[in-house]
Amino acid sequence: MTTQTRTAWPERYYEEFDPETRRQLLEEALAAGEGDTAENELRRLLWERRYTRPRRNAPPADRYIALWLTLDHWRKAGPHRARAAARELGRLAPLLRPEGGGDAQALLHRELVHAVRLYLSTCARGSYGTLLMGLVRMNSDQLLEKVAREVAEVTILVPRWAGLEAEFAPLAPAAREAFELAFPEGGAALEDAFARCGQAEG
Repeated sequence: MTTQTRTAWPERYYEEFDPETRRQLLEEALAAGEGDTAENELRRLLWERRYTRPRRNAPPADRYIALWLTLDHWRKAGPHRARAAARELGRLAPLLRPEGGGDAQALLHRELVHAVRLYLSTCARGSYGTLLMGLVRMNSDQLLEKVAREVAEVTILVPRWAGLEAEFAPLAPAAREAFELAFPEGGAALEDAFARCGQAEG
């Protein structure tokens, strides 16, 4: 009989993508005094900021994923819609503001990495990686280039167009890290995409 080793805290919290399971893991850690209590309280604040119930008994909606999709919408709309983008994104910018003291910035970064990893996990499925109205699947290099371009343009170009570069600054480093975790072979594509947006690494 083999026993399954339980992942250490807080790694298991960041390996889980279901919101309710994450909440349960966090509550268990707080009750058991597992890990740093102050950090866990900050994680709880971030959970409450990130997830919301649009209606009673509905599953939690992910505000960070919604933020990414909003940025992508304005990316596709283009810079001629910058004023409209600025109005909407300005209302969402507080989601990227650290809450609390201590390690709030580092924990916000980790939560953003988690959210972008979740989004990127969908990019290899469905119609995202297709051409010709879904008739032809992209090869691996084409998919990497498409995802890398989206990551760079969403995190660099759109905030620049909207005049919100400072407010959205936490997103780019988190998205870089998430991309590298999701596509470890895609470093060159990512750096090329960021260079095209005028932000090379370092």
